[in-house]
Amino acid sequence: MKTLFVIVFMVFVTGNILNAQNKTDSDTIRKYKLDEIIIKSPKYNRNIFEIPAATSMIPARIIENNRIENLTDISAVVPNFFMPDYGSKLTSPVYIRGVGNRINTPAVGLYVDDIPYFEKSAFNFDFFDIEQVEVLRGPQGTLFGRNTMGGLINIITTNPGKERLSGISVDYGSFNQIRTRFSHNQPVGKKLAVLANLSQTHNDGFFENHFNNSRVDKINSYAGRLKMLFTPSDKFRALATIQYEDSKQGGYPYTLFNDETMTASDINYDFESIYNRKMLSSGLNLQYSAPGFIVRSVSSYQSLSDLQEIDQDFTPQSLFFVKQDQKLDMVSQEINIQSKENDKYEWLFGTFGFKQLLDKSVSVEYGPDGLTKYHLPYSEYFYTKTYDNSNSGIAFFHQSTLKFGGLSLTAGIRADYEKATLDYVYDKFKDGTKSNAEAYTSDLNFFEILPKFAVKYSISEYFTPYATVAKGYNSGGFNSTFEREEDRSFKPESSWNYEAGLKAKWLKQRIYANLAFFYIDWSNQQIYQTVPSGTGSMLTNAGKSESKGVEFELKTLPAKNIETWFTFGYNEARFIDYVKNENEDYSGNYIPYVPKFSFNIGANYLIEVNKNWLDDIRVNISYNGIGKHYWSETNIAYQDFYGLLNHRITFEKGNLTFAFWGKNILNSGYNSFYFQALGNSYAQIGKPATMGINLKVLF
Repeated sequence: MKTLFVIVFMVFVTGNILNAQNKTDSDTIRKYKLDEIIIKSPKYNRNIFEIPAATSMIPARIIENNRIENLTDISAVVPNFFMPDYGSKLTSPVYIRGVGNRINTPAVGLYVDDIPYFEKSAFNFDFFDIEQVEVLRGPQGTLFGRNTMGGLINIITTNPGKERLSGISVDYGSFNQIRTRFSHNQPVGKKLAVLANLSQTHNDGFFENHFNNSRVDKINSYAGRLKMLFTPSDKFRALATIQYEDSKQGGYPYTLFNDETMTASDINYDFESIYNRKMLSSGLNLQYSAPGFIVRSVSSYQSLSDLQEIDQDFTPQSLFFVKQDQKLDMVSQEINIQSKENDKYEWLFGTFGFKQLLDKSVSVEYGPDGLTKYHLPYSEYFYTKTYDNSNSGIAFFHQSTLKFGGLSLTAGIRADYEKATLDYVYDKFKDGTKSNAEAYTSDLNFFEILPKFAVKYSISEYFTPYATVAKGYNSGGFNSTFEREEDRSFKPESSWNYEAGLKAKWLKQRIYANLAFFYIDWSNQQIYQTVPSGTGSMLTNAGKSESKGVEFELKTLPAKNIETWFTFGYNEARFIDYVKNENEDYSGNYIPYVPKFSFNIGANYLIEVNKNWLDDIRVNISYNGIGKHYWSETNIAYQDFYGLLNHRITFEKGNLTFAFWGKNILNSGYNSFYFQALGNSYAQIGKPATMGINLKVLF
C-alpha cells in the first residue's frame, strides 16, 4: 500500500504541476526542449540516436539531484543495471541484464576519463566533479574488449576550461555524514588549463554492532584529481589526468539470516573488521585531428594497495579471522585511428595492450572457539596463501559503417589474446612451526574473435529503429580460494546477444523515448560458489543460461518549468542447463542478483521567484523500485520488492545554492546483500532513511 500511495501521490503532484504550467502561453512553451543526449566516449562521440544500442546518459544535474555518490547509486536510474551494496569498496559486483560476477574478473567494463579499470576492487570510488556517466547495455567487446560482456560504464569528469572558476560544496547529513568538495580551474595562457579537485567523505556508520555497541561501517575517505589540458593548435590536444584516493572503512554490517523466515538478526560479532585502500589512477590522452581522420593514443597506469581484516564467521564466537593484503599495478596502451563523420562510410582501426600484476596474500587464523569446534590440537593455528598473478593481453579491432541515406550498416570484429600466470604458495603455521602444504605455477591462455553486426534506419531525425547482434566474452582465470584440483581455475564464458530497439522524439524534442528488447544466449556462465568447507568463495561454470527482457526510458518536458522521467527494466534470467553435482540440479532456476524488474519515476520542478533575495527554487522528487531477486542459485533466499523515495529542494541565488535532501525518506526496510559461508546465511540490511543539507558556492 505504501508503494501504491507514493506512485499515486507523485502522479497527482505531477498532474497538478502540468495543469498549472499548461496555462502558460503556448508559443512560449514551444521554445523549450530537452537537451541533446550526446555520448562522449571517444569511439562514439555522437548523439544517442546515432548509436544502435540501448544507452543511458546521466548528466551532472541528475547526479547531484539524486545524490549519486558512487557507482552503486547508478542502480536507481539505469534500467536493468544492478550493483548491490556489498558493505565495502573491496568487491563491487556489477550486473547489466543479468550479466556479472560476484568475484574475480568483472563482466562489466569501466572506463574513467578513458582509463580502463580492470580490477573490481577499484570500481567503487567517491564521485566528485563528474560531468556525465554513460551506460551502454549489451556487449561492447568489439571496441572495448576485456570485461565488457555485460556492457560498459563510461565516466567522464569535468575537463579544464578557458575561464578561471572555483567552487566549494559542503554537505552534512544524519549519521554525521560530512562531504566536502573543492575545485579550481586555472587557465595558464591561451594553450594550457589546469583543473584541481579535492574531496573528503566521512560518516559515523549506519549500523551498530551489538557485541561492543559501536558503529560498524564508518568511513573516512580523501581524494584528489589533477587534470591538465594542452591545446597548442586546433589539430592537437593533450589531456593528462591523475587521481588519488585514500579510504579507511569499517566493515562489515553483516548479520545472520534465516532463510526460512527471511529475517535478519542483529549485527553481533567479536572482531573489528576494516577495509583500507589507496588507489592511484593516471592517464595521458593524445589526439591529432587531420582533415579526414582522428588519431588517438591513450596511455594509463593504475596502482592499488589495500588491506582487509574481517571476522569471517560474523558471530560472537572467535572462530575465524581473515586478513587479506593485495597490491595491484596495471599499465595499458591503446592507439586508434578513426574517420570523421561522413555521409557514406565511417571506419575505425585500433590496437590495445595491457599488463596487470596482482600480488595477494590471504591469512586465516583460527580463534580459540574455532580450535575447539574443529578439534585442532594446537594452541595457535593459521595458514597463509599467497598469489602472484600476472595477466597480459593484446587486441586488434576494426569497425566499419556504411550509410545509404537513412539506412546504416555496421560491422565490427576484434581479435583478443590474453595470458594469465599464477604462482601459488600455501603455508601452514602450527604452534609457530611453518610447513609448506602446496606450491605450484600455472599458465592459462585465451584467444577469442568477437564480431558485431548492427543495422539502423533513421526514418526521420525523430524516429530511429535498430537491431544489433554481438558476441560477448569474458576470459577465464584462477580462483584465489580452492580446495580441490578441479576448482583451481574456471573457464571463459561467452554469449550471443540479440537486441532490437526504437529511439524516438516528439513535440519539438520535448519528449524522448527509448525502447529495447534483448535476448542473451549464454554458455559456461561463471557462477559464484563457496568452497566445500565454507571458508571462502570461488567461481565455477554453469552449462547454459539465458537472459531476456525489455527496457524503456521516457523523458518529457511538458511545459516550461517541469521535467519528468520514467525508466523501466524487465529481466528474466535463468539457468537452462546447470547440474552442479548428482544431488544438485539448478536447471530452470533464476540466476541470482538479477531483479525481475526495476523502475524509476521522478520530476524536477522550477519555481521562478526572481526576487532580490532569491532567484529560483528547484524541487526534485524520485521513486526507485527494485523487484524480487534471488540471492543464490538455490532460489531459496530472496529479496522481495522494495521502493526508495528520495527528494531534494534547492534554493538558488546567483552563484550560491542551498539545498535540503533526503534518501529513502520513507525508511523502507530491505536487504542489500546476501551470501553463504560456514554453513550459515548472512545478509546486509539496506541503509535507513537519511536527510541533510548542502551549501555550494561558485566564485
